[in-house]
Amino acid sequence: MDEEIRISANNLREVTNLTKNNTKQSKIDDLYKQALKHYELQDFEKAQECLQQALALDPTNMDIIIGSANFHYDLYEYDKALDYLMKAFDLEPTNEIVVRGIANIYVLLKDFEKAIEYCEKAFVINPKDFRAYIILGSAYFQQHDIEKAEKLFRNAAEINPESADVWFNLGVLHKTLQEFDKALEHFQKAVSLEPEDIMLYFTVAETLEDLEKIDEAIEYYYKVLDKNPRAFEIWNRLAELHFERKEFKKSEKCMLEILKLDPENHVILNNLGYIYLSMGELEKSLKCLNKSVKINPDFPHSWHSFGEYYEKVGDKEKALECYQKAVDLDPDNQEHLDALENLEKKK
Repeated sequence: MDEEIRISANNLREVTNLTKNNTKQSKIDDLYKQALKHYELQDFEKAQECLQQALALDPTNMDIIIGSANFHYDLYEYDKALDYLMKAFDLEPTNEIVVRGIANIYVLLKDFEKAIEYCEKAFVINPKDFRAYIILGSAYFQQHDIEKAEKLFRNAAEINPESADVWFNLGVLHKTLQEFDKALEHFQKAVSLEPEDIMLYFTVAETLEDLEKIDEAIEYYYKVLDKNPRAFEIWNRLAELHFERKEFKKSEKCMLEILKLDPENHVILNNLGYIYLSMGELEKSLKCLNKSVKINPDFPHSWHSFGEYYEKVGDKEKALECYQKAVDLDPDNQEHLDALENLEKKK
């Protein structure tokens, strides 16, 4: 499936918030705070050391156990996160957030039987646990049981219609069915509930592209950039869309923004060179293509662009050399083969 169902990261966070006030030993408190500080600085090794020291002082401390689970969860070390959550479950088997967190991890590990088992445990504790409905729905979605997944997501929406995750997942479900109008409606609902979530704007833009509403898609992509002007992939997608619409100056602007972020990107330099070629700005085109090839002489598309450049300036011999170089580097690329064959016919 093209899109991934979204499970709230808050599933684990809430456990720490609920138990933090129970920590009494000042040493454990200090180690916990140090671990959080190291984690924020992305010094994961020291953060882990602090958590391990705290656990040595009190192996049953829920703060530290859940903190360790969070640590590994955020590093995508789901097996390790699960180990800590199971320790928490042994200590507090009726803690709905712990149980739901275990179900969450099992979905991520693709162990859907276990995920369903722990969702059922969560419902025994709290029949109105809308997040458990989301997790259970995601388990069925990933097993391609779309009907059951939709029913579970809608149950979650009835319990908590203010959850952006619920509407996002319904959007993903309808997008999978290529029901793009319904998907868009749900994604936009999610945006209205979490207007600071950049990923939601990106998903709306992609869906608008699916509906061939390119003007609106571009508008949403720029909304992403308003919130994160360093979003490389968004600048790149906008450059492509503007180029397809022959809006070369706008495409150029997007490429230049990317090069501010990554000035040695040979792919972007080639693309910018091609934009200049399309605009008839041959000197700028040549400069970009030369730099692209200097950075990566084995990138076939730069040689293809060079071929088009030399064709445009009337140097067929050099154009043939460049097209041949592109073919040598990527012999299965039909575009390179066609360019070489077509120019040979003109000789």
